[in-house]
Amino acid sequence: MSDMSALPDKEVLLEANINPATLLATDYLNHFNEVLMLIEMLPTMPDCAEDVFSWRPMTYSDYFVQSTFKEKQLAISLYSAVQQALRERFEVLITEINEKIFNLIEQISALNGDLSSHSFEAIAFTASTEIRPLIDRASALINDTADATDWMLAIDHPTAQDEVDRLFD
Repeated sequence: MSDMSALPDKEVLLEANINPATLLATDYLNHFNEVLMLIEMLPTMPDCAEDVFSWRPMTYSDYFVQSTFKEKQLAISLYSAVQQALRERFEVLITEINEKIFNLIEQISALNGDLSSHSFEAIAFTASTEIRPLIDRASALINDTADATDWMLAIDHPTAQDEVDRLFD
């Protein structure tokens, strides 16, 4: 779909829940939000660990192939028409999210079956302060608001280092 004149009308894209400016759909972020939610629930529901272990990264297209998203074929076909610079920024961000999730999965695995809630509190905190802001940034890229909202994301979702710094203020 390299011919931009062949793109669907703006109304068609909006109806399909695909951003007309970026040609991306936020539905993809559900893949990350689900595992993030599970990790954040571990302190109170440690049995969710098994579901966290079953999580696997998926590319944008792979996610839509297996999803129930109504316009999944449209979302898949439009991905090649996304501006190269935007697609590269998006993919770098997705790679960072995947790496951080895998790091947390390794930490959970290193607990060797210790399912006590105190073992998961730091992991859940890291998920909230390091992964959630990345998902928010990916959402901002998809919604074409990345430049306008980056400063807001930093306020709404402090990093773990921000929290440590605040303790010493």
